[in-house]
Amino acid sequence: MITIKLKAIISTALIVLFALVLITGIGLYLSPSGQVAKEINWSFLGFNKWELGEIHVTCSFIMAGLILLHLFLNFKMFLSEIKSIFKFK
Repeated sequence: MITIKLKAIISTALIVLFALVLITGIGLYLSPSGQVAKEINWSFLGFNKWELGEIHVTCSFIMAGLILLHLFLNFKMFLSEIKSIFKFK
């Protein structure tokens, strides 16, 4: 049986990863093109464009895996919520 503690850890990790993906995504959106970023030594929160990209992609893959695990662990609840949405009276 999966404990509430494991679900809480996964949910907390998802929140942290979401924040990291959001912040690095904003940094990548604001960054200049590759050559310009390299020439002017551009950085966002102390990370250059390529470091931001690595953090963004790595956190995104980890987040995707945890989302699948989260859905698997909470499938019964998810299914009952979907059924209640489409329940006709």
